[in-house]
Amino acid sequence: MVSNDRLNRSRVFYFSLFFFFISIFGFLIFVLKDLVLPIILGILAAYISLPGVNYLKRKGIPKSLAIVILLGVFSLVVFVIGQKIVSAIPNEKENLELRVQLQYKLDQNFLALLGKTDYNSEGNFLDDLVGDELYQIFQGLNSFLVFNKHESSEFKKYIKKSMISERTLFFYNENLKHPFLSTPNSKSNKLNENTANKSKTKSASKIALFLDAISIWIILPFIFIFVLIDEGEIKSFFLGIVPNRYFEMAFTTFSNVDVAIGNYLRGTLLQSSLVGLVIFIGLSIIGFKIQAALLIGIIAGISNAIPFLGPVIGLGTGLIYAMIVEGINPIIPFIPANPIVGVLIVVFIAQFLDNAVFQPIVLGKAVNLHPLVVVIGVTGGSIIAGFWGMLLAIPTIVIFKVVISTVYRQAKAYYIIY
Repeated sequence: MVSNDRLNRSRVFYFSLFFFFISIFGFLIFVLKDLVLPIILGILAAYISLPGVNYLKRKGIPKSLAIVILLGVFSLVVFVIGQKIVSAIPNEKENLELRVQLQYKLDQNFLALLGKTDYNSEGNFLDDLVGDELYQIFQGLNSFLVFNKHESSEFKKYIKKSMISERTLFFYNENLKHPFLSTPNSKSNKLNENTANKSKTKSASKIALFLDAISIWIILPFIFIFVLIDEGEIKSFFLGIVPNRYFEMAFTTFSNVDVAIGNYLRGTLLQSSLVGLVIFIGLSIIGFKIQAALLIGIIAGISNAIPFLGPVIGLGTGLIYAMIVEGINPIIPFIPANPIVGVLIVVFIAQFLDNAVFQPIVLGKAVNLHPLVVVIGVTGGSIIAGFWGMLLAIPTIVIFKVVISTVYRQAKAYYIIY
């Protein structure tokens, strides 16, 4: 009787302690939600870098120096990539010019698709079949590109100052002939006017925003360093609060999660890097500028870590640039001079190599998830945390899968469940 009472009190104590820690953990995540992403990325970067630390240690380099070297390499890579992305971001005038060109190209490609010379002429069978539906989609795409009153007045100022090229001016005048494109975007008008009104406040507080970003992201290198310096103290702490009866099960679970997430992250990083490299080389061969090919390759490589949706993002980025760029000169003579066809070929080759070579060899069976689970996970991640949620959805699912499967097997092995 006494032993049963003691057992019941122990259960109540451990369950109360568990829910207490869960409540505190949830409260801290809610209050410090801005720090969650830097902490997660710091931990993931440490997992990816662990083999590099071990390699440098085998070469006789002290562990602390090896960590500093890898931190410097990571910082350099992030700086270079960030610099390339920032340098490719257009200013206000370039943004307006790109939108004018993209509007014109969309219009021309849409008419070519339907086999029409203008919107009043007869089209092909595709126009008869789904012409009205495609026109609605076309209007939806252009709703993001049409100038509002503020942007239209700014563009006219650039025209008066002779800051707009003749070709862009030709595109602009041709766009005005289209009844839809010539109409200001009423939906985005109010939003853009609010943005314009707030621009002065935002520009005046750039230093404050920069300092806020630094104060949040400064934690990332510290997380990176302390996770790599750790000699098992973190694992020992969590294992120390586990009852002795469940120690072996908890230890095995920690070890399996450590191996699984490490293999997945390092495999995904190498796989995505290879895909980005193939797309960069391919776009350079078909005649894209090195800077544009590099930027598209970086975007395609990063987004490739998102199952199913990643290749679409890379393809879409390449096609958008292909619709704007003019006068490409392929390095190899027999490659089509049409940039859209070239992008389709390059992305097809990259995805073929990814599915036939990179995934089986590099990633292997690090992730064995049902496609439906992947789709639901990526969709749920996008709803919860946008792009970063999509990117981190699969690693999170991998952790949960390994934890659940390991706990289940260990619980049966130690006769905790039947």
